[in-house]
Amino acid sequence: MIDIILKSNVTKRVIKSTYTGQQLLEMNEEEIVDEMTKCDCKPIGETNTVECNCYEEWQDYTLIVGNENNYNNIED
Repeated sequence: MIDIILKSNVTKRVIKSTYTGQQLLEMNEEEIVDEMTKCDCKPIGETNTVECNCYEEWQDYTLIVGNENNYNNIED
C-alpha cells in the first residue's frame, strides 16, 4: 500500500489515504484528488437545487505520494 496525503492550500485541511500501486497506475492526479475529496451535497428543500462549494477548497492543493509523505515538510 502507498500512502497519499492531500492538503488544501486554501483551508489547510489534510486528508490521508492509501492506494495500491495498481490503483495509482490506473489513475491520474486529478482522479486521485477527486476521489479523496468526494463531496456529498444534498438538494435543498423541495427545489432539488444542489448548491455545493466543497470543490473550491481543493482548487489549490499539495499532493504527496509514497516515501515523500513526511508531513513535516508541507509548508503552511
